[in-house]
Amino acid sequence: MTRFPHDEFAKGFLESLLSPFGKVQTSFKIGSEVREVDIYFQPNPQVESDLALGLLGKLAKNSLIFEPFRNPVKTQQIRFCMGKLYDLHADLFRESKRNKQPEPKDSELPCLWILTPTLSEAILDGYGAKLAPEFTPAGVYLVNPSYKFGIVVIHQLQKTPETLWFRLLGKGNVQSEAIVEVAKLPENHPCRQNALDWLGNLKVILESREVLEPEERDLMMQLSPLYLEKIRAAESLGRQEGQCELLLRLLNRRVGSLSPEMQDQVKALTLARLEELGEALLDFTSLTDLETWLNQLH
Repeated sequence: MTRFPHDEFAKGFLESLLSPFGKVQTSFKIGSEVREVDIYFQPNPQVESDLALGLLGKLAKNSLIFEPFRNPVKTQQIRFCMGKLYDLHADLFRESKRNKQPEPKDSELPCLWILTPTLSEAILDGYGAKLAPEFTPAGVYLVNPSYKFGIVVIHQLQKTPETLWFRLLGKGNVQSEAIVEVAKLPENHPCRQNALDWLGNLKVILESREVLEPEERDLMMQLSPLYLEKIRAAESLGRQEGQCELLLRLLNRRVGSLSPEMQDQVKALTLARLEELGEALLDFTSLTDLETWLNQLH
C-alpha cells in the first residue's frame, strides 16, 4: 500500500494524460547519488498535443519535469527540486558526450514545473516569480528564464475547462469542484474515462488506509458515486471480452494464477457460460474447483 496516495494519483494521472504525446517516466532516477524526479516528459515531435489537455498541453510542448505537491511547497523543497533539475541537465550533457553527439541546446533541456495548491507571496517574490499570461491569466509563474523553472499555483487558476486537469490535483473545494466538472463531461470526451479511472483508484487506496484526514473522508464520499458509475458502465457494456477479462481478474484473486491453458479455456466460453462461471466462482476455493467446473462442460 502506498504511503503517499495523492502523490501516486498525481503522477499516474499526469502520466496517463501525457503518454500519447511523448515519453513519460515517473520516479525517474538521476545522478550518481540516486535521486528521483516525479515525472520526466519528453514530447514526441511527430505528435501534436491534444487541445483537450488545455494548460497541461501548453506546458507539455517542451521537455519538462513535474513535481506535484499535495500541500503548499516549502522553500527548501523548491531548492531540492531545482537541484534535481540541474542534476538531470548534467546527466544529459554527459550522455551526449558518451555518445559523441552534439551537446543539447538550452531550448532542448527540460524545464521544471512545481505544482502546488497554494503558495505565499513571500516565496514567489523571493524567487522573483512573475505571472506568465502567455499560458493562462492567473496561477502560472515563471522565474528568470535562465533557471528554466516555473510554478503552477493550482488554487489561483481560473475555473475554466483549460485548467481542469491541474485543478483536479488541488485540495478541498478546488479539487471537489474539479471532480464535479469531470463527472459532467460528455461521455465521449477523450480524457473523461481516464480521469474517472484514476479517481476510482484513489478511492480504493484511501479506503485501505487505517487513518484518514477529515478532508480525505470528504473526498472519499464524493468519489463513491463516480466509482459506482464506473462499475455500472463496465457492466452495461455487456461485451463478452469485458466479461471475460473481469472474470479472469476475479479468478486470479480468488484461486490464484491461472495457467495459460486455463485462461484460454475461460476465454473460449460463450457469454452465457461466462455468466454461469461468474456465479459458480463464488464457491471456488482452489484452482481444482475451476478445473472441475470446466471439465464438466465437456
